[in-house]
This record gives sequence, structure tokens and C-alpha cells, in this order.
Amino acid sequence: MGRKAKRTKAIAYLLLGAVALSGCTTSAKEATPDAPVSVKVAQAQEGALGGKVYTGTVMPDQKVNIMPKMAGKIIDIPVEVGTRVKKGQVLFRLEDKDLKNAVTKADAAVSAAEASIQTAEAARESGIVQATGGAVQSKNGVLQAKNSMIQAQGAITQANSALEQATHAVEDVNTSFDKAKQALNDATTNHDRMKQLFAQGAVSQVQLDQAETALVNAQAAYRSAEIARTNAQEKVAAAKKSLATAQKAYDNASASYQNANGGYENAQKQVGVAQNTAGIEASRQALKQAQVGANIARDTLSDATVVSPINGIVGAKNAEIGEMVSMQSPVLVVANLDTVTMLTYLPADQVNNVQPGSQVQVKASAFDYVTTGTVKNISPLDEKGKGYPVQITVANPDLKLKSGMLAEVRILAPDARRGIVIPSSAIVKEKDKTYVYVLEGDKAKRVEVKTSGERGAEALVTSGLKKGTRVITSNVALLSDGAKIELSQ
Repeated sequence: MGRKAKRTKAIAYLLLGAVALSGCTTSAKEATPDAPVSVKVAQAQEGALGGKVYTGTVMPDQKVNIMPKMAGKIIDIPVEVGTRVKKGQVLFRLEDKDLKNAVTKADAAVSAAEASIQTAEAARESGIVQATGGAVQSKNGVLQAKNSMIQAQGAITQANSALEQATHAVEDVNTSFDKAKQALNDATTNHDRMKQLFAQGAVSQVQLDQAETALVNAQAAYRSAEIARTNAQEKVAAAKKSLATAQKAYDNASASYQNANGGYENAQKQVGVAQNTAGIEASRQALKQAQVGANIARDTLSDATVVSPINGIVGAKNAEIGEMVSMQSPVLVVANLDTVTMLTYLPADQVNNVQPGSQVQVKASAFDYVTTGTVKNISPLDEKGKGYPVQITVANPDLKLKSGMLAEVRILAPDARRGIVIPSSAIVKEKDKTYVYVLEGDKAKRVEVKTSGERGAEALVTSGLKKGTRVITSNVALLSDGAKIELSQ
């Protein structure tokens, strides 16, 4: 019997059985051998058979509640739920007019502080120049006063020498004066005696004349000695006066020297004061404070623009333009689903069969999707009898896995068989060969495959199929190569 006859006979048996069970009539389309066969399809996936299967829940790898750092009114929010955002991308902006004014004011304070430093430095330089000039003048005054004191000291020395000489001269003159006085007394006495003797005729006129001459000479010598003594005494008085004058000049020069030294020390202090940078340092500290204020103002202005801290997708939006928001409530929720975390719980007899880094198979429960994940961590603490929490990292580049979805997590044994996994209902066996029907347009195409086993509702294909191929999983007994098909709803 040919394949077409077999197919017609099988359809007839199925239709008769359906009529007998339901009591309903079939349509002309279903009874016609050339009518399209209604089928369901599934996508061939890479995977493995074997191992324990557990239920897991999809969670975002990262989930961030986006809240502003200050209260304010939203003036722009360029994203919507489902918008993919990158780290640093603007999510929303708050009204910032007052904040910009604060930045301008803070910048003005920085400029004023910088000008204050320049003024203080200029004043310091000017003060140093003036104080240094004063110190130089004071130093010159010290030198001049010292020279005057040296000159005065020389005058004292000269005056002392002159006084000493004058004193010695007075002593010499006094001696000469005493001798001249004694000689005058002797001459007077001799003249008086000779005069008496001449009157008595005891001496000659010549002798008397000689005595008178001697008296006159003695009187002249006495007057000369008296004049010399007076002159010597006057010289002593003049020398003493010169000494007193020199001493006074020295005292004045010494006082001037002390004053000049004091002035020089004060001038040196003024130089030190002028060189002091305390005023400049105070201005610099004021500048630092102004700069900190400006940075704070800029940071605050920057905080008015809220950006995404992660790469992700907007999952919730809780405010609109014009609304007031605060730091307590999230405006947006951004989640990173490019990689998701699958949370499942393993019983005590299985938890030690996996380690961080172990590969697991993940199959979405809501749709036909199989992928591979890696065990991220295993908690050693049982969670309220549910088992030990295990987190699995799963790549999710096309975002098929959504937060909250359930999935089957298959813990694979090290020797688990791998290949293309399809539903067992897609397998057709004829004699010693195995076939599947794949979707090709509106027709079914029969493809020979090789399998390495079946487990439950799944079969493992080792050759003949590629990942992503859509295979027919229902009514395969009604199909032949090239048969027309239609997808059932």
C-alpha cells in the first residue's frame, strides 16, 4: 500500500472515531485528504537530558530605585517604561534656576577671594620694599652714629692729653713761680740791706746798683712767672672745658648710636612684619572655602540632572513632568536584564551536587526557550524549609527572560548527554529510521535525524537538526513529506 493510501486510511479512521465519540459531523475540509493538517510547532534548542529539574524565578542582575538627591519639580523626563538606557544617560531633570544662580554667586565669591590674594601679595611686596628701605636707612644711621661716637672718643682722648699736658705745665710754672718769688724776696732783702750799708758807707755805689739791678731782674722774672702761671692755669681750664665738651659730644653720639640701633631693630621687625604671609595665608584659606562652596554649588546643580547608574531598562515610572518629587520615593526603577539571576532552592540531598561555576540548563515555563546558566553562589542556610537558595547567572541578551518569570532549572550531571532537545511528540519512527517534520513555509518537510534517547516528554537529537529549527509536535501521524499544514491557535 502506498504512503498516500496509508495516510488516507489513517485520516478516515481518525474521522470516524471522532464522529463516534462526539456525535458531531466533520467539515468537508477535514474529510478531504488534501486539506491542510492543523499542527503545533516547537523550536529546537541546545540542551541536555537527565539531571534533576527544579523551579526557579527570574530576577534582574541589578535593580535600582532612581530617586533624586533633593526635592524639586520635574521639568524633563525623556524616558518611558521599556526604554533601554546606558550608564550615565539622563533619566530626568529638576528645575534648576535657583541652583544656577547659586553657582554664579559662588563663582563670584571665588573671583573675589582670588583678587584678595593678589591684593595681599602686592601689599606684602610693597611693605617689604618700604620696610627694607627703612632698615637700610636705619643701618646707615647706626653707622653714622658709630662714626660720630668714635670721633667723639678721639676728641676725649685729645682733650685728656691736652689737660694732662696743661696740668704738667702748671706744675712746672708753679715751680718756676715759686723760684721767681723766692728770688724776688731774696733780691728785695739784699737790696734793702745794701741800701742801708750804702747809707752807712759800708758798700760802694756799684754794689748798690748791682743790688738794684738784681731786684729789677727778680721782679721781672716774678712777673713773667706769674703770667706763665696764669696762662698755664687758663690752659688747664680750657683743656678741662674741651674735655667736658668732648665728653658731652661722646655722650650725645652714644645716645644717637643707641637710638639708631633701636631704630634699626624696629626697622628689622618691620621687615619681618612685612614678610609675614599670615594675611596672604588667610586670603588663601578664604579662597579654598570659596572654591569648596563653588564645588558644592556645582554638585548640587549637577544633582538636578539625574542619570542612570547602570546599563538597563526602565521598568517603572512613578512621576511625570511638572510633579514634585522627593528623596523618599523612587521616580523610576531601572533594571539590568542583559544578565539575569535565577533563584531556585535545592534540597539537602542535592545541594552538594553543585558548586559555583557549575553549568545548568534553564527552560522558560511560559514559552519555548532553553538556555544555559552558571551557578553563581550557594547559600549554606536553609530558607524556612524551602531548601538552600542557589543563584544562577543567565545571559539574556535578547531580554526574553523577564523579572518574575518561572523557569525549569535542570541540574546537569557531569556525564549528561548534550545535543538538540525537542519534544518527544515530534519523533516519527519508521522501521529502523527516525524522522521529524520541520516547518517550511506552509508545508511539512520530513528530515531524518539521529537521537540518543528520550526522557519524559523530551528527546535528544544528536544530528540532523540545528538550533532554532521549528519542528512539528502534533498530528505527525497525519503528515507526509511536503504535506500542507496550518498552525493551530
